[in-house]
Amino acid sequence: MKKFLAMMIGGLLMANVANAEVRTYEGVGEYVMSDFETPDIAKQRAKVRAEQAAQEKAGVFVKSNTKVVDLQLKSEEIEIMTAGVMKVHSVTYDVKPDAAGFLFISKVLVDIDTDEIDNWLNQNESAMPDLVAQNQALKKSIAEQERQLAELKSKLAAAEKNQSEISNVAVRIQMTKDFAQNDTNFLSNQRLKAGNDFYNRGDFNSAISAYTESIELNPKNIDAYIYRGGAFGYLKEYQRAESDFKNAIQIDNRNFEAHYGLGATYLYQRNYQAAISELNTAINLDNSSGKAYYARGYCCEMINRRADSQKDYETARSLGYQF
Repeated sequence: MKKFLAMMIGGLLMANVANAEVRTYEGVGEYVMSDFETPDIAKQRAKVRAEQAAQEKAGVFVKSNTKVVDLQLKSEEIEIMTAGVMKVHSVTYDVKPDAAGFLFISKVLVDIDTDEIDNWLNQNESAMPDLVAQNQALKKSIAEQERQLAELKSKLAAAEKNQSEISNVAVRIQMTKDFAQNDTNFLSNQRLKAGNDFYNRGDFNSAISAYTESIELNPKNIDAYIYRGGAFGYLKEYQRAESDFKNAIQIDNRNFEAHYGLGATYLYQRNYQAAISELNTAINLDNSSGKAYYARGYCCEMINRRADSQKDYETARSLGYQF
């Protein structure tokens, strides 16, 4: 929710490249498809792993060609930046028999343009904290989906050792449902990632479309609601933003970003009392967030609660939030 929700944070970043150049990196990813999975999903899973491998290689180059003034880029910030400038231009697949099914192998070639590094930094330096939070939320969701997949694969392996169990119709039906649900969650997270990529490039309409697809695949994907709400907010469609943040809160009423987003939406609609209420909840959930204190301080200032406003501003500064 970088531009809509991030109030601003300092730090000067710039590319340290004398001459523009394009570097190409190869990534290889593998995925073993079981009897309860489809080739199309197996190919996509292999491709995602190949892209991750290529991104890790490209990240070394991005880091070596970036200098930072007054701020040190962390590994996750390098990861976000690399994903933002990396362009996949070639994907190939191979399939081989495997003891556990079929092994799908994907090879991708990605390009890194040094001009894009510079452009990305100029556009995103103030939003880095929210980009990091966005990336962490996505990684957490993907990790949970991968954990569930590993658990399913383990159950399948155990069942296959017992012929009577794997031949049981009820067991096979449940396995089919469980793998299908995991595939759906995987696809939802991929659309969430696509939405984030559009969002980070400032293409909010495309981001909204991708987030909507993510939600349609998995109506409980809370991050898709949160970031779609942020995109709606940036486009000043506050009622739709409000609806998305409320939906996110219904999924998890202890989610900081959902309450903060709803509070920010009320703020932009000048409903300062409602904003303060939501921001109070957000701060109770995470009292280390400078942006939440700043937003609440602004609301207090707008309704002439000067002492409360100054106190929140001071807390925001003490937490490193610059404005």
